Amino acid sequence: MKYIGITLIASLLVMAAQAQEIKTYRLVNNTGMEAILSNYGARLMSLTASNWNGRLQPVVKGYKDIKAYLREPALGATLICNDGALKTTLAEKTWDVVSADEQSVTFRYSSFEDEKGFEGKMNFSVTYTLSDQNALDIHYQVTSTVATHYTLTNGIVFNIGGNPARSILKQHLWIDSYKTNLFNEDMQLTGEQNYIRRTPLNFIQPREIGERINGLKSGYRHAFQLRHPGNVQKPAAIIFDAQSGRAMTVYTYEPTLKIDTYGKKSKGISFQPLHKGHDEDKEEINATVEPGQVFHTVTVFIFTTEVPVMMEQGTAMK
Repeated sequence: MKYIGITLIASLLVMAAQAQEIKTYRLVNNTGMEAILSNYGARLMSLTASNWNGRLQPVVKGYKDIKAYLREPALGATLICNDGALKTTLAEKTWDVVSADEQSVTFRYSSFEDEKGFEGKMNFSVTYTLSDQNALDIHYQVTSTVATHYTLTNGIVFNIGGNPARSILKQHLWIDSYKTNLFNEDMQLTGEQNYIRRTPLNFIQPREIGERINGLKSGYRHAFQLRHPGNVQKPAAIIFDAQSGRAMTVYTYEPTLKIDTYGKKSKGISFQPLHKGHDEDKEEINATVEPGQVFHTVTVFIFTTEVPVMMEQGTAMK
């Protein structure tokens, strides 16, 4: 039955390719950093960044063959976020390419009325930009003809150590959060929160990811309420790998950052901003996108080879 399912999906992929050609795009900045993207799922397939001695290495999990994503459709793709629950509906679509140059590409998908998996007639746009500041910027836009809670986030799995097969448990993580937003059984956010100061979820001071991971049932798979929601000038999270000397800082406009290590023996980690949670006044945000309204948000991943100050001093960022 498993192989019948895979064969069916492969057939659907071929049909989609016939209707809209599947393409890949290579972005390169002035330092040689490279991103490979595909309009199949508006997906990041690979990303390189320099280590401490200038060697470019892979920093995300991905595959060269697009067919490999049939088994992992969420990987690297653009995902629908519905009150925190993530859906692969768009990950399995072939998007239109609006524009592309050496450092930026824009994808667009427009659903038709009553198309399965969507609410009303919806338009989605994603722009990836690889800047000369060694940053990957992802800009999302959504419109709908009916009120919806559908917004967008990423399915990227990072391993900044430069070897996707190497454990991330020795990497240090800092998160700008004192609370988590709680999921229900359907992985939707409920609006309830928990304080995390004296728990394995507290990363307000940098710690190795593996230091307390065994105290959790399935590793880290939590939605962190950020202390500075809506302030893209404040980092949401920083991860640092001492062996490669590489650090990555995450910025987002969203109030919640879902972090997933995919189990306890992790070789990858996701940073997924969610349009759900509480604003700077500690009020629950209105997550509804109304007809005529344009939802837009930006996520930025910046790579450096400088040890973050907080990692050197072991103190929290204020």
